[in-house]
Amino acid sequence: YSMTVEHVTPVGKSVFYDLFPQAEAANLLIRAQLMDELNDILQERFTTQTEAAAVLNVSQSRISDFYRGKIGLFTVDMLINLLARVGQVVEI
Repeated sequence: YSMTVEHVTPVGKSVFYDLFPQAEAANLLIRAQLMDELNDILQERFTTQTEAAAVLNVSQSRISDFYRGKIGLFTVDMLINLLARVGQVVEI
């Protein structure tokens, strides 16, 4: 059995740039980074989705979507606002 790899994403480069046009890839990368940061904070501070939802002023189902990584449901603006609600300042 032999497998040929036709493309490898360079180290330090996001796979988003391999899959999407540059502008969309940049937006997805920023959203992924913001989601990662928010996820770390929520995991540290809250034991339930209900607690996180109350602090963020969103529904528990919205937090569920977030934890399931539904990146398409979250805009950069929304993620920045959610991070602000937990006391984070975002610099881009």
